[in-house]
Amino acid sequence: MTRHLLDRRPSRGGVSSWGRSSADGAVLYRLFRRDHTRRVHMQTLGFAAGTPRPAIAAALRAARHQLRDRVDEIDLAALYAQEAA
Repeated sequence: MTRHLLDRRPSRGGVSSWGRSSADGAVLYRLFRRDHTRRVHMQTLGFAAGTPRPAIAAALRAARHQLRDRVDEIDLAALYAQEAA
């Protein structure tokens, strides 16, 4: 099955989204997440076309958690700054 190599556009709206594009034997995943001001934060990961799906899934899961934590820190800092004012 080669569905994990096909292009996929990110969904619109929502808090988080992801997209996938492939070119020259490589697959590029882009993860997006919005903060409290609706600004978009992005993280990208690239893989060779022969990378096993479980390895891709594990790396994407770790990257998704990193992005979530990074945006949550931004939101938390804004919340504390708002409380202090």
